[in-house]
Amino acid sequence: MLRIVCTADNHLGRYYSKMNARQLAERRARLRDAFARTVDFAVRQRAHLFLHCGDLFDRESPPPAELTFVAQQFQRLRDAGVKIFAISGNHDMPSASDGATPVRIYDALRAARVFTKRTQIEFDVLSIEGTRVAIGGIAPDPRLDAGADPLEDVAYTSPQADVTILLLHCGFEGCVPKNFNDAILPKSRVAQMQDVHYFFLGDLHRTHKAVIERATVIIPGATERMTFGEVDESVGFYYAELEGKHAVKLQHQRIEPQPMRRETIRTTDLPNDTPTEYIFERLRAWADPEQLMQLHLEGPLAREVYHRLKFFDIWRLGNELNFYFDLDRAQVELKSNDTQGTVGGGAVISLREEIASVAQELAQRVGEDDALIQAAKEKVLAQLAI
Repeated sequence: MLRIVCTADNHLGRYYSKMNARQLAERRARLRDAFARTVDFAVRQRAHLFLHCGDLFDRESPPPAELTFVAQQFQRLRDAGVKIFAISGNHDMPSASDGATPVRIYDALRAARVFTKRTQIEFDVLSIEGTRVAIGGIAPDPRLDAGADPLEDVAYTSPQADVTILLLHCGFEGCVPKNFNDAILPKSRVAQMQDVHYFFLGDLHRTHKAVIERATVIIPGATERMTFGEVDESVGFYYAELEGKHAVKLQHQRIEPQPMRRETIRTTDLPNDTPTEYIFERLRAWADPEQLMQLHLEGPLAREVYHRLKFFDIWRLGNELNFYFDLDRAQVELKSNDTQGTVGGGAVISLREEIASVAQELAQRVGEDDALIQAAKEKVLAQLAI
């Protein structure tokens, strides 16, 4: 019985520009914990193979703490007799590279077998409990156009094995989100390569399994939700038990992610006199000190109501009540004077108006038209293109 754990898209060392130092440190610790859980499971199940399909790190130059952490986790696997095979992803591979990615460090140290070629599939063949297993991989090619077939014109020699596994980092036909910019593996390519029994794919953060003729395509998904667009996704990794090329078990192992919430308030629901207080009330009802939360404001807004909204206070309360809070107001529009209360005809709020509004609010708080505030406002506005 061949036992396999497959993971991808851990994005260790991920950077969030809007997080403070404390939030960022804690968030990165959670990402590491999710990866450690996959290792815990592999050791506990006495897995033979630990497969990684790219984006172990979130960038090509991860912090030393992340590199050290992975070295420790790989050593745990090696101590348990688990063999590690990996490829890089689009996040942790430089666009101008000869394959010198951070994960390649572990290949140089012989802690893992890392496939680095972009136009040729390499296979390693090994015997596990009497089964000849061929494991191959190909690194993502940043030169490919969006939607291109990552295996077109790719050379390989069919291995002589009982079961053949291929690691890829790309999308899969029929399973990609809108505006996906990476290569996409076509179903026809899977059907054509009859000598490959299992395709394990990283890159997509949504788990998926598909059977195409004789082959099985498995997408383990991410081990944590990375953006608010993934709020409804189930995260984790895949566990497989194979008898030769036949699957006894193919199971997605769920990891409990950090709580994440996304809520929308329509501006038409805001009371004219107390819009800020209304949002405060909603924030308190949705609060969780462990969660990442995004509040999305959208719709037309009268100018007098807009000026009553204290955005900084909303953002501050959101961060006090939650682990992290993001206020998205990109879809708020000011109603023009001639709209006569009708929806539409608005204008997206300009940066100049935002600055002037904040300055006015600060001046009102100090009780007078403070000269320092006005001077700061004029200096900032002077730097903006008219």
